[in-house]
Amino acid sequence: MNRSQLGMVVTLPWLAAGVVLLAMTRLEGETREAQLGLFGSAAICFSIGCLTRTSLGLHDLMQASHTKDGAPARDPRQP
Repeated sequence: MNRSQLGMVVTLPWLAAGVVLLAMTRLEGETREAQLGLFGSAAICFSIGCLTRTSLGLHDLMQASHTKDGAPARDPRQP
């Protein structure tokens, strides 16, 4: 997976959260429970986006520290 694909994976949950929130504000005649359900879905998407961004940042930090120390970067797919 290259950097642009990773960027897309990180960005998609936030885009989904924005779309759900926009849909929630545009719905007319929906019950309060339905609006709260949509808000909960948006919050879940947002938290997934935060988690993926944090994981990617920690991975980049780990890779940078390994290359800075002179240790060869290990391929995580190899046993």
